[in-house]
Order: sequence, then structure tokens, then C-alpha cells
Amino acid sequence: MNYWLLTTEFPPFFGGGISTYCYFTSKMLQANGHSVSVFINDSSVNGLDVKLLDGVRIVRFNPSKTNASAFLGHVTNISYEFAEVVKQFVQEEGQPDVIEAQEYLGIAYYLLQFKYLKYDWCKNIPVVITMHSPSFLYMEYNHVLQYKYPNYWVCEMERFCLQAADLLLSPSQFMLNELANRFTLTNQNTAVVPNPYEGEVKGRKAIPNKNFPDEIVFFGKLTYQKGASILLTYFKELWDGGFREPLILIGGQDIVYHPEGKTMGDLIRRKYKEYIDQGLLKLEDRIEPSQIQKRLSNAKVVIIPSMNDNLPYVVFEMMAMGKVVLASKQGGHSEVIEHGKDGFIFDHGQPGTFAQQLNHVLQLSEKERKAISVNAIHKVQNHYNLQAIYTQKMGLVSKLLKKKELVDTYPFVRVRKSTLPVKTPLALPDAADLLTVIIPFYNLGEYVEETIASVRKSTGVNKEILIVNDGSNDPKSLKVLEKLRKAKDCIVIDTKNAGLAAARNTGAKNAQGKYIAFLDADDKVAPEYFAKALKVLQHNTNVHFVGAWTQYFGDSSKVWPTFSPEPPVILYHNMVNSSSLVYKKESFLHAGLNDGQMPFQGLEDYESVISLLENGLNGVVLPEVLFHYRVRKDSMIREVSSVKMLVLYEYLSKKHKEFYSEYAAEVFSLTNANGSGVVLDNPSLDFQLIYRFPFNSRLGKGVIKVVKKNKYLKSVAFKAFNMIKK
Repeated sequence: MNYWLLTTEFPPFFGGGISTYCYFTSKMLQANGHSVSVFINDSSVNGLDVKLLDGVRIVRFNPSKTNASAFLGHVTNISYEFAEVVKQFVQEEGQPDVIEAQEYLGIAYYLLQFKYLKYDWCKNIPVVITMHSPSFLYMEYNHVLQYKYPNYWVCEMERFCLQAADLLLSPSQFMLNELANRFTLTNQNTAVVPNPYEGEVKGRKAIPNKNFPDEIVFFGKLTYQKGASILLTYFKELWDGGFREPLILIGGQDIVYHPEGKTMGDLIRRKYKEYIDQGLLKLEDRIEPSQIQKRLSNAKVVIIPSMNDNLPYVVFEMMAMGKVVLASKQGGHSEVIEHGKDGFIFDHGQPGTFAQQLNHVLQLSEKERKAISVNAIHKVQNHYNLQAIYTQKMGLVSKLLKKKELVDTYPFVRVRKSTLPVKTPLALPDAADLLTVIIPFYNLGEYVEETIASVRKSTGVNKEILIVNDGSNDPKSLKVLEKLRKAKDCIVIDTKNAGLAAARNTGAKNAQGKYIAFLDADDKVAPEYFAKALKVLQHNTNVHFVGAWTQYFGDSSKVWPTFSPEPPVILYHNMVNSSSLVYKKESFLHAGLNDGQMPFQGLEDYESVISLLENGLNGVVLPEVLFHYRVRKDSMIREVSSVKMLVLYEYLSKKHKEFYSEYAAEVFSLTNANGSGVVLDNPSLDFQLIYRFPFNSRLGKGVIKVVKKNKYLKSVAFKAFNMIKK
């Protein structure tokens, strides 16, 4: 089997739980005769770096290979670059049997987008998503602003990956339960497969400690989610009550606690100074993996007090070393430990259980301690070794590879019931695969022939061009219209001037095609756009319209990377070029007709998208530049002032009151975190940080991207930024 693994972490380049998982997984697969390739984004390499490490091919790539970083936020761009490097290797070598990726940071988001949008290079590749640490969960527990951009969008990317995976694996049932409490997971192919672990790594031996240990240790990241803060409240109560045993905190202290704007190490040293001075609390920085056994040799108990966790490798590492582990109930580690036999469990929901279980552990006899130690070692060796996990995992993967079912639905994050009747009677006969390209026209004779030329270049699609003349009175434009009336592939309908909404609706009602596309008379399309859009509409029963990334031309040369619109973001601001869409005609006639009663022109197409979504008629975006939008100083949208825009947004929320009310809390939180949505169109960017940067926003954006790529600069930059704010 040819198995590709996508990850942001792999030793020795990067550490962490995901890194450990990928190391053991690649080793496990390679040992069982599979060809394994690990793809890692690494900004320190120039282009591509491919090496063989213990039989595993390691592909490191610079996540700035394409120009997408010019218009995508840092994390979103990494996902796009993963898709591009996979595409390159598929085209050079052919498709792998399986691709596996972490859900963390949504690195498979664009790969899965391309897959479900029927791109040939990846449409048949099974994609396995293994869940490690969903940002939308851990941000919650670490008190990070989830709704602040780009955080919220990264969480949306993760949620999409969970829904879209051909096989979704979780190391613990605990994490699947946590997901169920936060959003509806519609993915039916989910399973629990624990992380693989091998006890002997780089000379470390999994044997009981012969020396009687004497330290109480917390070993892990000093974060709220990992339980460092609540652990200290437990110990403060114990120390204030006369308990005199010290607690050793070993782990990274430079993690920023965002509500305070300070590192966890600084906060702990300030808050618990008196206990540090008394020698009751000791802080030590992170240690290298090779030093773990030596440093923790005197630990009589290792505490894992997570508030929420999947299946942290620290539980395996400590149990494999024969350590007595005291862990919280709130994590997958509670599914590993059998209380009283190979470790101990306490419950944050019952705070008194911590002191109770800690005192019990401290009072264990040496015989009892050794029994716990031996049982812990045997548990890890017998149940979580590479071969045991391989058998579980490959059973599921093999079943996946035997599936021959054709997927005819797109995996949206949120599903609404469609109001479209099963059979909608149409007033006009429609051709099976005909696309009607509708061009609303009002005095744009200067541009329309260029627009029609781009339509004529469209390949792989049966089409007609329908021009709706909205009462044009410009002599030059009328002359161009007369010329177009004589063209064999154009139909011109004349109406009294009633505005863009009426022109679009007239075109839709008179279209002969089963599919329709609107194209403003000064815009253009790429030759392959319509064919790619129709392919999606024809093969996905739950997709009703398709858009694409937009390239501006004329008075601007920027790229607008639009996104598949879903609530709540689409209700907060427009994230799709709604003037560029291709529709199933029956869907548009059912719920997408433009509203001609809006107070001002300019957002009729955006309102149409909201109406479609409200009626359960979802749409998607092809993640490549296929539409060209002319930017003109005298265009209609330029005449919509900021006040008019706010009036239009008020109109939208009132007209679609029930739809907005369903997502009121989310829209409210997005507005509080990011400001008015009227000025936003790209949720992947960190708008607030860019605009508050002390230099111009363009320079600020560039500096921010550099900092985010370099982990060593992050902590320094954060402190510097806080100083600037003061």
C-alpha cells in the first residue's frame, strides 16, 4: 500500500504530540511493508527537500511555493500549499492508495475541497482524518477568542475536514463526545483507534524505577486546557491547609495566555510567588525527549490534570516508564488507565477527588507502587504497541478501500433541509445540459463584446448567450446591441429600465438551459470555468450553485479568494463573489430571484445567496481563479456609500429574520471580535492585527506573515506588540 501522511509536525524538525504520533505511525506502516511518504510544511527549506529516513520518505516543502500567500491568511495558505504539493506528486507518480492528515489547523481543507469538487487528480483518493487537537475545542478551554479572525475560519476549516473525511479516526471516545456537544457531526464513518506507542525510543527502557521516588510532577504544556492553572488552585488549598510537599511543573512556560497578554510562566510566578519562595512550587522549562527518563526518575507521581484532552502521549510515556499516574477524567487518558490497577483517576467535576486521590497515591506502600508500575508498563506494551494498533487501523482502512460507492453529495459543515420540491414544474422546456449565460446590459457597449468573447472561448459546455437589455439609451451601446442581435449564438431581450435585479430575473425566467450563469456586461470568465462548475452541479445533488476565486482587473489587480458560503459567516459578511455564480435553474427560480425592492442597488446578488441558503440550497466555490471582475471607478457598487451599505445589511437581517435568529449568537460574537462585517470579505486574514500595526497595513501584513512562519520570533513579537500597544 502506498500511504501518504500529511502533518505540520515530525521529528526531529518539530516536536509535540502530533509529531510523536506521525513518527510511530510511519514506523508502524513501514514495518508492515507499506510505502510511506510524510509531507511536512517547513519554511526553512528552499522549495522541496526529499529524504529517506529509516525507510520512510520525508517530503519537506516551503509553504510559499505558489502565490496564494499574497491573498490567503497564513494558516489557510498552508492548507492550500499542502494540496498543491500533493497535486504535484500525484501528477508525477500517480495517486497513492490512502492519504491521512491531521484535522488540526485544517491542513487537508483544500485537498478535500478539490476532491469533492471533482478535480480529476484527487477525486478517487480515500482521505483519512485523524483527530488530534481541534482548535475550536482547545481555544475554548484556553480562553482564546474563537470568533476572532482568522481563528474562527481555521476552526471552520477543521470542522469541514471532520465532516468530509472518508474515514474519521479519533484516539478516544471522549473527543467524539466533546464534538457532539458542539456541532452536529454528520460523518457516518467514524471510529476510535488509540494512538500507537513503542516504549523503547532512543535508548529509553520501559522498566520500573528501582529507587523510591520523592517528587510530585506535572509534565506538559503550562496551559489552561492542560490543567496547569486548576492544578495550582488544588495545591494552593492543600498548602494553605498545611500540606508541605512541593509540586514540580516541567514544561514550556512561554505559552501566551491571551486574556492577560502574558506568558503562563510569568503569570504563575507572579500569582504563586509566596509558594515559590517557600520552595513549595518549582518551575522548570521543557526538556528534550532524550532527557525525560533521567529527569523524571524521582517522580513518585506524575499528574495529568487536563481540563479537556484527546489522548496525550504523556500518559503512554509515563506509564511505559513505570510511573504512577494521577490523571483527570476529562480526557482520553481516562480510557487508558484502569483506576487503582495501573493508575488513578480524579474528576474536575468533583474537585475534592483530586486531594483524595493524591493522598491515596502518596500513602501507597512500596509493594503497591511496584504493582501499579508493572501493570502500567504491561498495559502500554500489550494494548498500544505498534502491531496492536496497526491491526485495528488497517482493518478500517482495508474496509474503506473496498468501498465502491459513488458519493453524490458535498459534505457541508451545517445541513439545512431543502425546501425545493422533488419535482419543480418549469414554465419553459429545458435542455438536459444546456447552460444559459445571462448578461444584464445597460449602456456598457464599451465592454460587452469583450465579455461575450470570453464566453465564446468557454470549452466543454453547451451554451446559449442571453442578453437582457435593461432599457439602454446610449447610442454606442445600442449600436453594439444591434450587432449582437445578428449573432447566431446570442439572444437579446429588450425591457424597460427596471434595474439589475429585474434584468437578472427576466433572464432566468426566459433561459432555455437547465443551468444558468450571470455575467455582468463588463466582466469575463476563464475558458474552463463553466465546464468545471457544471461538473460539480451535475455530480452533487445537494449543490445548487458554484462560484470561483476572482481576479480583479482594470483599476485593481488583486485576487479575491472566495469561500464556500455557509452560516454564520455568510450572514456576517459576504464571502463569495455572488455576481459570478453558476446555478441549477430550478434552484434559482425557487429561492434565488433577485429582490428589486431593496432600498438601494448593489447587494441583490448577496441577498439571493442568503435566500438560497435559508432554503437549504447550498453552494460551493472552486478554489482557483476562474472569474475576472472589472474594477471601474464609475461602477454601480462604487456608488454604494458606507451608510447605504449599513441600511442594506439592516434590510437583509429583517427580511431573513428567522435565518439570522438561528445564528444570532454566532453573528453577535463575530461582530464583537472583528467589528462590522460590512468591510470584510476574507475570513482567513488577521484584519485587526494588520490594521493596528504601527506601519502601513501592506507592510504590516508582510511582517506578520514572516513572524507566523518562524516559531522563534512568535514570543518575541508578541511581547514587542504588547509594548507597542501601550
